[in-house]
Amino acid sequence: MNLQGLESFLMVANKKSISKAAATLHMTQPTLSTRIKKLEEDLGFPLLERSWEGVTLSKQGQYFLPFAVHFLHEFSNASTAIASFKDFVSKVTIRETVNPSQSLRIGINAWLAPVFSNAIITELDKQFPHLEFTFITRPTNTLKELMEYEEIQMAIYYQNETKSVHSSQLLMNDEMVLLCSNEDWSKMNEDISNIKILDSPFLLFDNPVLANNKKLIHTISNRLKIKKCQIVDHANVMLTLIASNKGYIILPKTGLNQLGNLSSLPVKVIQLGSSFPSVDICLEYNQQSSLIAPIKSIKKMLAASISAEYAV
Repeated sequence: MNLQGLESFLMVANKKSISKAAATLHMTQPTLSTRIKKLEEDLGFPLLERSWEGVTLSKQGQYFLPFAVHFLHEFSNASTAIASFKDFVSKVTIRETVNPSQSLRIGINAWLAPVFSNAIITELDKQFPHLEFTFITRPTNTLKELMEYEEIQMAIYYQNETKSVHSSQLLMNDEMVLLCSNEDWSKMNEDISNIKILDSPFLLFDNPVLANNKKLIHTISNRLKIKKCQIVDHANVMLTLIASNKGYIILPKTGLNQLGNLSSLPVKVIQLGSSFPSVDICLEYNQQSSLIAPIKSIKKMLAASISAEYAV
């Protein structure tokens, strides 16, 4: 991601003028416009709508704006944290460099952490009690890239179209579930094919499980013939909207582990089974890793526990 492009975009969004933004950044208007155009090309969608009256954010730009702000803050926070705790970071780095074979770095999708992390910790404590290990929770595409950089030795994630660089094993097929209010479910006569009669929008929950899986998004959109959407970026807000008959959503079943106690809310969870495509949960690992023994132990344990749980 182009940091200069992001900063330029945010300044234009703030000033609502390319000339004012260029003056604030002490650069020429053509230079600023070139930076933003390059960012738009990288992203694949327009951020600004240009007219004789000036510039305004496109719909895509409005959606992207909070991500750009968050990204720059995260970048700044990481720099500040490393600078503030440089002595601690240095000690960790030195320790892992001196004895890298004794530190297993496990990448896991944040939504899958509640599903698998306890079993992994138990297995490692039992079979490799002296092994140091850490968890890194990130979205699928980030985990795949970290595997490519060899910054993690194994990763558990929701599979998508992005190619994996190491061996990838299917752990399970996670079916999709519909979340809607009890009242909306009654309006549908308890039949998802009647979902088109609802006036409430489909909620686009701002999470990487679906966002990283374009094929799944398109299938859901085409199958439900979605005409109205609303973006939400927090699980509690999402559940409140659903409970208030103001929206519905489809998620992987494992995502329910992130939503707390649904039984206390007037929210219906409908398992969609074979009527919707499932999403694969995979384990990727580096076969050449010096820590292949604990990785294989985790793989075997997860495969056995999943088979036992879903045995007919």
